[in-house]
Amino acid sequence: MRHHTVFVLVVLACNPQTAREVPSEHGDDPAPSPSAPPQVTITNNCPVDVWVASQPNAGSSDLPDGVVKLASKGGSHGYSMPAEGWAGRFWPKTGCDSQGQACSTGQALPPCPSQGCQPPADTKIEFFFGPEGGTKRPFYDVSLVDGFSLAASIVPSTSGGRCTPTSCSMDLAKCPASETQEVGDLQIKEGSSVVQCFAPCKKWTWPAPLGDGKTESDPTGQALCCPSPVTPEQCNAGSVDSTEYVKLVHAACPTAYAFSYDDQGGSHDCDPGTTFAVTLCP
Repeated sequence: MRHHTVFVLVVLACNPQTAREVPSEHGDDPAPSPSAPPQVTITNNCPVDVWVASQPNAGSSDLPDGVVKLASKGGSHGYSMPAEGWAGRFWPKTGCDSQGQACSTGQALPPCPSQGCQPPADTKIEFFFGPEGGTKRPFYDVSLVDGFSLAASIVPSTSGGRCTPTSCSMDLAKCPASETQEVGDLQIKEGSSVVQCFAPCKKWTWPAPLGDGKTESDPTGQALCCPSPVTPEQCNAGSVDSTEYVKLVHAACPTAYAFSYDDQGGSHDCDPGTTFAVTLCP
């Protein structure tokens, strides 16, 4: 599964549909109808409230749920996918206002604070669902291609082959403070606490002062970000696999995506009709 890091950045910064985000006023939603169970259920096991945002890929529509507040230690919400199918991502936000905005982490979409949107260095939960009743297999992954924030797991309702649970839980204090290839400090702090960890590509391309403000087109950017026309084989044989960040992710989260084209451990798919239980801070 190809992860287009630059495409994700553009969408997160510019999608006008985010103005329709609506917060949930409840930690737990009513149980879904037994005849139409949600394809994705996200539960918050973190010790703090978490707001979950969603973003469709190009060609998919916005989910009607908006930004959903999940109460600490048990808040849950079920997402039903459109009949025509859906592809996109979910990510956690913390320290938000009553509208699920102005968050201390995860505010990668407008409305942004005066200093600008935060970098999208968040744990991403990604899904692809084909049309209802079709034969396309749903794909899913925990993606750290942009960065890491909160621990997350995905457990499918079926099993077999690549249809297996996937998760990532890392100690943010271990986020590399001196990454190789002149990338430097990947830690994003709130006060003295590390709250997010940049992936090397995202740190390299994100504007200063948090990022290095470089491009994907220079040799280091090509090695870290693997933009087209870099092939999967070239990417996996390149230097991104030897960065401290990728080594940390592969050691702690071998079933998650650490960089673009990191398909061997990160890509998962199940039989049509499978539903998925996502847990934050499992």
